[in-house]
Amino acid sequence: MIKTVIKSELKNIFRDKMNVFFVFFPIILGGILYYIIPIIEDSVPPGNPTPEIIIMIMILMIGYIFGAITAFTLLDDKDDGVLMSLKITPISVRFYIILKLIISYIFGVLATIILIYITNFLPNVNFIKIILISLLSALSGPLITLIVCSLARNKVEGFVIMKLTGVILILPTLVFFVFDWKEIFLLFSPESWPARLIQMEMLPMIEVNFSFGVYFVLGVVFNMFFLLLLFKLYIKKANI
Repeated sequence: MIKTVIKSELKNIFRDKMNVFFVFFPIILGGILYYIIPIIEDSVPPGNPTPEIIIMIMILMIGYIFGAITAFTLLDDKDDGVLMSLKITPISVRFYIILKLIISYIFGVLATIILIYITNFLPNVNFIKIILISLLSALSGPLITLIVCSLARNKVEGFVIMKLTGVILILPTLVFFVFDWKEIFLLFSPESWPARLIQMEMLPMIEVNFSFGVYFVLGVVFNMFFLLLLFKLYIKKANI
């Protein structure tokens, strides 16, 4: 079953040119930024966080992109009647959807780890912390999938909604400017948690409220909370 879904997922991804573009876009952009970031660092005054913000957004973007791709494949499944067909099979529709979300998440984690190592964006971070950052950051993938599929009726609407959800990548930049008690206002921005982890590793001299481990745990808890809410919303709307 799992092998079948993985094969189907890969087939759906590569049959659509837009999805193929999304898959290779981070690699292309990462390669470009590998050479541009040093130039930006030399161009901005000391203390200017522009290079770090760009790197952070690039890392967070990976999970977002895989989430968008999975959203489009789910919308394809809906248009092709796959989800309706599953209702008369022994395979649970909810299990099928959860499996697709998990596959997307795993791809997001692996791609994030690869990007960080290839680009050397976080040169002084040990492997364990890179894994933890990737695990937390990639949770945005299932979130984006569920947001898009809960609100869109087709791929056209899905593309529009996906662009609107780009704010999820913008809000985390506030971690560079919001500290102490004001950090509470970032609680409802799921990507702010991995953003804080990335910031702590790039700028270890900054003072933050919690340790790396505490931010990671809080990030997992809040992301899972939002995932559960969105999953229930999607299930209710899709009537599955």
